[in-house]
Amino acid sequence: MESTATDSGKVILVGPPLTTAQFEDYLSTSAWDCTRFDTPRGVLRQIRGDSTIDLVILIPDDVIDPYINLCRDIKFDRRTAFICVIFVMPAEYAEGYLDVYQAGVNECIRLPASREEILLRLLNALRAKRATDSLEDATAVITSLAAAIEGRDAYTHGHVERVAVYSVEIGKRMGVVAAELDTLKFGAIVHDLGKIAIPDSILNKPGKLDDLEMELIKRHPVIGYDILRPSRTFHEVLPIVRWHHERPNGTGYPDRLEGDDLPLHPRIVAVADVFDALATARPYRPALPPSKCEEILVQSGEKGELDARLVEVLLDTVRLSADIMADSPAAPLIGAPGLA
Repeated sequence: MESTATDSGKVILVGPPLTTAQFEDYLSTSAWDCTRFDTPRGVLRQIRGDSTIDLVILIPDDVIDPYINLCRDIKFDRRTAFICVIFVMPAEYAEGYLDVYQAGVNECIRLPASREEILLRLLNALRAKRATDSLEDATAVITSLAAAIEGRDAYTHGHVERVAVYSVEIGKRMGVVAAELDTLKFGAIVHDLGKIAIPDSILNKPGKLDDLEMELIKRHPVIGYDILRPSRTFHEVLPIVRWHHERPNGTGYPDRLEGDDLPLHPRIVAVADVFDALATARPYRPALPPSKCEEILVQSGEKGELDARLVEVLLDTVRLSADIMADSPAAPLIGAPGLA
């Protein structure tokens, strides 16, 4: 593996002085910026104040527990969880590997190992971290853009966050696996991204939209899709963004999908989206009462405008949340304003 100009980073080495000095010598040929600590003490304080640290390399001596505790502290603290932690351990310490991985370590290098192997493992870990950082940065930019779009309309403040909550709750009850729940959540947050191209005068119009204005509104799923499509990072959320206004009976837009051609994730977000639209105030009407929301949702399910199974799952979730709230007023309510 050839190293490149970007294959160097800021590293914290923790362990006995002779060992960390040897590792610093290994890394010196690649222009890594190394800081050494003789013990785990004080390391967490150092890295909490420095967001530029890429790797923490732990090289324990005979007493391993303080190093495992440091790894756990780093990986389970949201301020430092992004840092890649690497353990370097003797092969004979087999019983310690499970504890290390349970502490959240990213990579474990077993000794003895050649200098070349160690450098390759470190470079692989660094490149994986950089790829993750790029993904998180791109996601943060798109999320901020979605929030800015929502901020143009005072009536929809908090809409995408609520739709994300409802979507994830429905997904859990439908058996959606954890990784896909993350996709569902992010897709719900960015589902209206295409509204960036819709004029404020249309988004905030207090009266009924005319035919031309409605046609412009109906373009937003495709616009959002076209914004995200060039990036492989967002490939998994494209069906949600493009098809959250499709309907199981084929009356939706933009592609008039129907039946099994419409995937589960867009169906879920569609139910959550309609629910929140009904339960919150809009420029042209006040929030609808809970009984009316339920009536409209059930009718939409019966007509095939929404997935009836998902409607019932959502309504069960909201009813359960309302019951919890009634029993314990301090408990959080999943329901939108108007359903408390």
